[in-house]
Amino acid sequence: MIIANPLYDVVFKYLLEDIDIARELLSTILGEDIVYLEVKPQETVTTSIDGSIRILRFDFKATIELPSGEQKKVLIELQKLKQSLDVMRFRRYLGDNYAKEDDVILDNGTQVKLPLPIVTIYILGFLLNHLKKAAVKINREYVDIFTGQVIENVRDEFVELLTHDSYVIQTRLLPPESKTKLERILQVFNPKFKTKDTHKLDFTGDANDLIVQKMLNRLQRAIADEEMRHQMNVEDEFERILAREAKRVSDEKDEIIAEKDQALFEKDQALFEKDQALSEKEHVISEKDQIIEAERLKIETLMKQLAELQQKMNK
Repeated sequence: MIIANPLYDVVFKYLLEDIDIARELLSTILGEDIVYLEVKPQETVTTSIDGSIRILRFDFKATIELPSGEQKKVLIELQKLKQSLDVMRFRRYLGDNYAKEDDVILDNGTQVKLPLPIVTIYILGFLLNHLKKAAVKINREYVDIFTGQVIENVRDEFVELLTHDSYVIQTRLLPPESKTKLERILQVFNPKFKTKDTHKLDFTGDANDLIVQKMLNRLQRAIADEEMRHQMNVEDEFERILAREAKRVSDEKDEIIAEKDQALFEKDQALFEKDQALSEKEHVISEKDQIIEAERLKIETLMKQLAELQQKMNK
């Protein structure tokens, strides 16, 4: 089955516009039932560094409500390739969302603006340097520093609003066989189904789950959409420009480091030659001092001999 590659921003946005798919995907990743979900993708026009191309980037945000009535803000970051600016872009987006209050509907139906606890999900098409697991939850614990004991069943609003849980999914490490519902859903992102066309995946995995079927059907419609394919081409070109710019910056950095190393080498060489010249000068001075001392001794000897001769003559 040929489907659109959901690691493209425009495709992923289209996929999550289906509320049932978004709710099921987030519920399965978070491991919690979601009774309410509102997807709020944020669109940002980004211009390439050389100004040659503009792209509409999507930052994915959803407000969810759990059976307990607790509401959270879920941020989803999607990245196909590793770029040098990824971390700073993620940090800026995270910082922006910590600074913003969200519209919250209270039990009495009143809408107010409140800060919400944040959960982040990173879906990556590249490998991290040290983390070798496909799906990882980085969660917080309340720990008594004095005793080292975990404080159970305590959640404080102050702490919850200033810290957050995070989920990291590395699609290239997804298992070849799907055993759990989460694995079956995430198979839709698995690059093992890649084709020569990076826009397409040839999905041959387990499609028995209804949610997986919904995702596949929607992704089939996406790859058939001409405008969608055009936007994917734009994303490709934008990333090529970023890669070229990153290489240029890296080359310039290497050149600056090389020039600095050369300057340091020349400085060290100059200092060495100066030290050598000083050493030779000190050696010459030492030799002159030895000559002077030898002449002084000769003079003292002659003076002594002259004094002895005068004594003999006076007798």
